Amino acid sequence: MVTNLKNIAITGVSGYLGTLLAKRIGEEADVERVIGMDVKEPSFTFPRFTFIKHDVRQPFTRIFKDNNIDTALHLAFIVVPVQDEARAREINLEGTKNFLDAAAGAKVSQVYYMGSHTEYGARQGNTAPFTEDAPLRPNRDYPYPCDKAAADLMFQHFAADYPGTCVTIGRTVAVTGQCGEACGLITLFLPVMVRVAGKNPVWQFIHEEDLVELIVLLLKNRRGGIFNLAGDGGVTYGDMIKDLCKPSIALPGWLLRGAIDFTWKLKLQSKGSIGTLSLLEYSITINNEKVLKATGYQMRYTARDAWEAFVKATVKK
Repeated sequence: MVTNLKNIAITGVSGYLGTLLAKRIGEEADVERVIGMDVKEPSFTFPRFTFIKHDVRQPFTRIFKDNNIDTALHLAFIVVPVQDEARAREINLEGTKNFLDAAAGAKVSQVYYMGSHTEYGARQGNTAPFTEDAPLRPNRDYPYPCDKAAADLMFQHFAADYPGTCVTIGRTVAVTGQCGEACGLITLFLPVMVRVAGKNPVWQFIHEEDLVELIVLLLKNRRGGIFNLAGDGGVTYGDMIKDLCKPSIALPGWLLRGAIDFTWKLKLQSKGSIGTLSLLEYSITINNEKVLKATGYQMRYTARDAWEAFVKATVKK
């Protein structure tokens, strides 16, 4: 197994996935230091971990150089909908630019970007699972996947400009597990869940343990390229509502769209902008065969297993 994991940097280290990855990477025998960057103090520490408080909107090439970073993971990103979309875009895209500038300036040998399956777009006509060569068509009224796709392309251009750097992009579905997180799935925490009348999309999940192991294997084996990361199968939105044991209301799409847009613009609610409604209408499923072949990994959990672990951890305590 090829490995060059000695001095690792992780942006967004205090978040859900940053925490899981930092701890797991810190278990690798060859790792000497894990440098975590965030604006918020992490909830953990271990002997080989160093935290540096830093806003990714500010350049950080010096941090990478001073710590001899050989592998860097970019996780700093605004996931949940926010009213200040301009600020979110600045963090997402200026942060990505600063990350890539630092990687180039410090001659980092490999980089990893946490992309999203939402980059493929949720729209009518989505049928077979997307493969990695499918075009990126994020819903234009949904800022999160638009920023994810823009950052994805920045990493692709970086790979072309710096062929000596191993560039890995992981387009990941919703991550769930025993830690009780469901990144970006704000709708799951509404007192009364809403659904679009006549629509029952399939949602995919990946268990946090599978995701972390896949990323570590991609890094240790220096597998560059684009990889879809998802558990096998999926769960319909209707079944998710049943599993959560919550009341729900079905409304016509045009009515929901108008209500969400009106309440969001007037700041009467902060759970979702109009673009999030697309995920309640249309499926975005992805094919995971490429990453399993590249790593030889056998998934421990299906998408349903991952979903049920989330339900058990957060609802049925």
